[in-house]
Amino acid sequence: MSAWMMRARVRVVADVAASNPYTRPRVYRAGDELEMLLRGLPGEPMASAQWWSSADVNGAYILPFEAVAVLEPLGPTWVKCGWCEAGGRIERDDDGLAYVDVGSRIAQRRRAAKVATREDRA
Repeated sequence: MSAWMMRARVRVVADVAASNPYTRPRVYRAGDELEMLLRGLPGEPMASAQWWSSADVNGAYILPFEAVAVLEPLGPTWVKCGWCEAGGRIERDDDGLAYVDVGSRIAQRRRAAKVATREDRA
């Protein structure tokens, strides 16, 4: 299964404990500002993604999506899978949630809706 990542400067919004199998547990405090990676799976809402302290699968501390607020996206907001070549931009869908738009499905649906609306008006 492929995953996407977005690097950002963030602020922790609530105290949260995190651990990994190889280092001591760590407590992130509300107000801490750090650089983290947001990792998720294509087609899933951003709210199901998690914030990682590094790309090291074994050593990263992982925080839940809602424990962090983005101060500055550092990129990328477009992702591509190294295995299957699928890619897409991070887009907000009609439900207001951000998704990875693999194959531009969200963008295509929006364009089709605009064209249909124009045709209805004509």
